[in-house]
Amino acid sequence: MPTPRQSPAARFAALSPEEQAIWLDPAEAEFCQHGFQRASMNRILAHAGQSKGRSYHYFADKAALYRATLLRAFARVEGLDDTPVLQAQDAQEFWARAVGLAAALAAALQRDAALDALLRGLFDDKAAQNAMAEPLEQLRARVAAMIVAGQYKGAVRRDLPVPLLCEVTLGLARILDRWLADAAPNLPAEHAADLSQRAFGLLIAPLLPPDPA
Repeated sequence: MPTPRQSPAARFAALSPEEQAIWLDPAEAEFCQHGFQRASMNRILAHAGQSKGRSYHYFADKAALYRATLLRAFARVEGLDDTPVLQAQDAQEFWARAVGLAAALAAALQRDAALDALLRGLFDDKAAQNAMAEPLEQLRARVAAMIVAGQYKGAVRRDLPVPLLCEVTLGLARILDRWLADAAPNLPAEHAADLSQRAFGLLIAPLLPPDPA
């Protein structure tokens, strides 16, 4: 029987990290500088030293290369495992672990200028969001799972639908990340870190159970 033909994504995934970097390093630089829509595949290929025909062997289109670039950037972040949050035993532990998760992401964005630029480009560009539709849907599912886990622990309100709470959380996260990204470079590192922690209070406020009083 003939063997199933591999998809371009599967062929790229089979490459070593060094071979993947030949494509992703120039792609990351291009997407950081120009964003998704204005990024040029021709410029990326020229810097990679690859032909357009060869690119189709690994990427169906520019969107596929963009996804691979962002997913590699996110893989550089340590401490983004949401399992400890889901396994928290009570409300206090839930929020302590959620704060740790948010702090890990904030610290990564401060250290990794490329990741920060890619993420801001994703937030600003509808075409980029369409290119990342599947990973973004997976992110929504993870956030929703954490919200449901928080409800069971008494940490998250139950009087509003989970999808609404999920969209509010993601929307505030985008606003806070953009504002902090613009403000942090002009602030001392300690002040920026303190501001980031305080801003997290805005993110969790809509999720807290309403005051019985």
